Amino acid sequence: MKIAARIALVFVLVLGTLQPAAQAAGSTVRVDYEDGSYALITTEAGVSRGTTSDYKTYTYYDTSGKRCFTYTLCADFSYNGRTSSADSAYAKTDFYSRGWTVDSHSEYTSGSTAYGQAVFSGPSGTRNVSLTLTCDANGRVT
Repeated sequence: MKIAARIALVFVLVLGTLQPAAQAAGSTVRVDYEDGSYALITTEAGVSRGTTSDYKTYTYYDTSGKRCFTYTLCADFSYNGRTSSADSAYAKTDFYSRGWTVDSHSEYTSGSTAYGQAVFSGPSGTRNVSLTLTCDANGRVT
């Protein structure tokens, strides 16, 4: 009986180390512009023990509600309960409406924060996008 209990305990401990620590829920913030256009900024995260890959997406809509473009900041973080670091940052851009272009963009990391900045031009004018993702020592990303 003691052997069966020990085997069951080892099995539970092994399974506990294989499963992800948490799956962060997405959040969305709306930004309204004076001309009636708006943007939605959505954050998504996937967490495993000690590392996390996170995404923040800026989606721009014109005054008629038509989606024009998205800019997504992607970042990889590592953490250990005492410290965290942003290991890499890159961006993805998608266009859904004619006439929009990306004039410039820059993605980089510093400490535990990933930064993304871009300038878009199109029929509605120029839109400056600035996104950040920051990871704490426990893998929570904001």
